[in-house]
Amino acid sequence: MASKVAVVTYLLIVVNILVFFGQLSDPIYYKHFILNYGLIPVHVMEGKNLFTLVTSMFLHADFLHLGMNMLFLLITGDGCERAMGSSRFLVFYLACGVLSGLFHTYLNSTSSIPTIGASGAIFGVLAAFAILFPFRWLISLFGLIPVPVPAIIFVFLTVLIETAYVASGVVENIAHTAHLGGFLAGVFLTLLFGPRKREIEEQ
Repeated sequence: MASKVAVVTYLLIVVNILVFFGQLSDPIYYKHFILNYGLIPVHVMEGKNLFTLVTSMFLHADFLHLGMNMLFLLITGDGCERAMGSSRFLVFYLACGVLSGLFHTYLNSTSSIPTIGASGAIFGVLAAFAILFPFRWLISLFGLIPVPVPAIIFVFLTVLIETAYVASGVVENIAHTAHLGGFLAGVFLTLLFGPRKREIEEQ
């Protein structure tokens, strides 16, 4: 059932912000957060700390990391939640985050580097947004120039870039495999459980 107010989207943003400021409250506690609640692939492959598939989604490295993720969640989550309904959207968001973590873990099974951030879940929401609202406008940056493009084009280009990074094997402290995992999960779950066209048109 469609939702009139995107309560879950705003709640997720608030929780992420509060957790981030909790991280910053003490430099020693910040390291504790990352090491104990970040996703470490080799541990998950051993069946340890499986809860980090969820907790890692609410940790961020710095203000830019947090700000970019929350901005995209705000832009795309609002419409998706209104179309899906709040309860279904929350399950969708968390499922995309967990599946992105599992995908990242499988492709980096021997890594002991903690992975943090909401990006995997948000890539799932981006996928849903592109499927549900393919011709809504999103702002893409070409260099420093903001250019409005349809959501389907924006997401296609974004995923193409992520795929290129994964294929190249370039490591720059960004979990591109988690992004792709979240996107694939978002496509699958939206097509399987997403709202019908009539439900979208009622927004």
